[in-house]
Amino acid sequence: MNSLREMLIYGMGIFVLKGLGFIMMPIVTRMLTQVDYGELNFLVSIASMVSLFLTLGLGDILFRFASGQVKEDNDAVMRQCFRLSLLCAVTFLCLALPLSGLIMSWLPVSLGLLDLQLLLISLSLSSLLTVPYCYFRMTHRAVPFMVFSIAQGALQTMLSIGLLLSGYGVTGMMLSSAISSSVIAITVLIYFRAHLQGTRTQFSLEHYRYIAFIVCSGIFVYCLNGAENWLVVIHLGKQQLAIFFAAGQFGLMISVAFEPFRMWWYARRFKIHEADPKLGAKYAVLGVQIGMILAGSMLFFAPVLMNVMLPESYRESISLIPWICLIMALRFHSELLNIGCFLKQSARWASIIDGVCAVHLVAVGYWAVGEHGLTGLLCTMVLTVLIRGILFYMISQRLVYLPYRKSYLLTSWGIFMILLIVNMSKISGYRVIEFILLVINSLLLLYFYRDLWRGLQLSAWRRYISH
Repeated sequence: MNSLREMLIYGMGIFVLKGLGFIMMPIVTRMLTQVDYGELNFLVSIASMVSLFLTLGLGDILFRFASGQVKEDNDAVMRQCFRLSLLCAVTFLCLALPLSGLIMSWLPVSLGLLDLQLLLISLSLSSLLTVPYCYFRMTHRAVPFMVFSIAQGALQTMLSIGLLLSGYGVTGMMLSSAISSSVIAITVLIYFRAHLQGTRTQFSLEHYRYIAFIVCSGIFVYCLNGAENWLVVIHLGKQQLAIFFAAGQFGLMISVAFEPFRMWWYARRFKIHEADPKLGAKYAVLGVQIGMILAGSMLFFAPVLMNVMLPESYRESISLIPWICLIMALRFHSELLNIGCFLKQSARWASIIDGVCAVHLVAVGYWAVGEHGLTGLLCTMVLTVLIRGILFYMISQRLVYLPYRKSYLLTSWGIFMILLIVNMSKISGYRVIEFILLVINSLLLLYFYRDLWRGLQLSAWRRYISH
């Protein structure tokens, strides 16, 4: 029952935080031109790339090497992770700000110098939150995580709206991010300061090798999840990036809806695997099926959401939604059915797989978007995530075999593909058919995992009786 409570708390924090961002979407798209909105989203893409270097995969290090039974040893690992995080943030800020003009000259499109500098400041401060937030998750302290997440989102939203109404445009958005990151970083570190006092673990070559592979894998993952924005802006410009990015926000909604499970599972997947590999396999498949239901639900709700959230000039984005949902459904497989690649050989295979797929996406995607526009790029993205999912599954199973329920996955895929075909063909009564398919899929999920739900109900009943 504690696990369900944690997922609900994480969900509340994430939904409020990301929900505020989605609330901002209709405001921003109406107050900025498509070119300005494309510029803003290109800055977001830069932020995603730079944050990979700033965080150094320290959250993964914490989950991997601070999952023992001795709390003092876990805390020592956490302190060393935070020390590295602080050192990296300070070094980055001291180097990046003076060189921001040079960085501008390397970019494929023009940006405001002040906008870029504010982004660099925001990234440096936000990176300091990685270790405390991961520690909250690891030690089952979901409430502080939720409170700080909501506070940051609310502050940034209020500042953004005020600055947009004052006519500051993209610069106002970057300024609100820098201010909110500063305030929350200082507040979290004051709250967290007691945990930072004490001995630190001295990292061995194994730790730094793990960091290197995680960072490399993160860079490759960015190429898989962010490089497409660069390809669009290089070939098609800021305005088409705005259209593409607007559609991508509906994929982000799927990811946000899945985030409670992701945050709960990633913080304890190694522990569960060590204690009961069969249970770990069951949870992984459950996560994939939940993700596919969310992707299918977005197919159903996207037209309504788009009418509410986007102005008429963004209607072209609706044709991209089926592609986005298919990509997200495939992505959940490579995200969850991969634990062997992270348990063995210092996560080397994760980097290799992501590297191969990243090269495929960038090389083929560069040609495809130039020749066939957004359709060519989306086809390349689907093929890439399919290859990535197959490689992760096959190599992970070879390294650490787990008894995944393949029949459950095939059932979910059968329903999802019918749903996708119905949505794209727009046959008579397709909305009713989509709804029925979603209900069937949800009921099957409840039936497949009825032992888990019964366990939760029994635990709740026992707790009620004890009180």
